[in-house]
Parts: sequence; C-alpha cells; structure tokens
Amino acid sequence: MRKIQPKGILIPLLILLLLNSGCNKPKEESKKKNENSTKIAYVQTQQSASQKAKKEVLSMEEIIDVKAVNSDKEMFVAAKPKHLERFQLKSLRKKIKKRLEKQFPDLKVYVSTDQKILKKLEELENKVDEPKMNSKKIDKELQKIKAKATDEA
Repeated sequence: MRKIQPKGILIPLLILLLLNSGCNKPKEESKKKNENSTKIAYVQTQQSASQKAKKEVLSMEEIIDVKAVNSDKEMFVAAKPKHLERFQLKSLRKKIKKRLEKQFPDLKVYVSTDQKILKKLEELENKVDEPKMNSKKIDKELQKIKAKATDEA
C-alpha cells in the first residue's frame, strides 16, 4: 500500500484555496450594486421626482454616481462623472439639465458636478427619510445648497 506524502496533498490544496478565494470578490461587489439599486428603488412620495431623475441620470454612461433632492418647485441634482469626462463638465451639465427639464417641465432644475454639492445633497438625501423633515425644512436646506453652488460658480 502506498503512503500519501504531505507535499503531494499540500500543493493541490493550496491551488484549490487560491482559486476559491479569487472567486469570492465579485459576489461582494454585486451585493454593493444591489444595495445601491435598493436605495434607488425606495421612493418617498414627495421625493419621487428626484428618484426618477436619479435613474435617468444614472442611465447615462458618463455618470458614476448621482444624488438628487427636490422640493415643490425645484430639483437639485449633483452628478459624479467618470474620470475622463471631467474635461467636458460644462457640456455634461447642460446635457443632464436638458434631459431633466424635458422630463420635469414643472420643476426648476439645478445641476452640479461639484464634489461639495454632491456631499451636501447626499447628507440631505439621508435626512429626507427622517419623519421630522417636512417640505419647509427640505426647502430651507436646498436654499443653503443653492447659495453654496452659486458662490462657487
């Protein structure tokens, strides 16, 4: 009877472990994508226009991330473009604004590609879900963001 040597088992076992560990990473990335789509799928009644706008802007291949919040009369959208698209920010903003104005003619649309505005809108998006936020508070926060956007422009 032949004795199995430890070296003979060790090498195939290591190869199997390496292959198995390499296959696990895409599953984590797909979970993150599912979480992002779940956030978009959640629609609060007063924010349905901004949720639709986010889907519309995310469908553009130039855009990586987008944040949007709307009040009764205005909608603020901040988009994060792909790295190479940064050279055409002005035309990209115009393209997004034109698309959204066509889809939402009753709202005044503001589009930004500024990272600070993106961060502020992200914070406001998270606050909008809270029960204590009413339309007046949302409008007040949007006016602050509007003031920041016009100061930096």
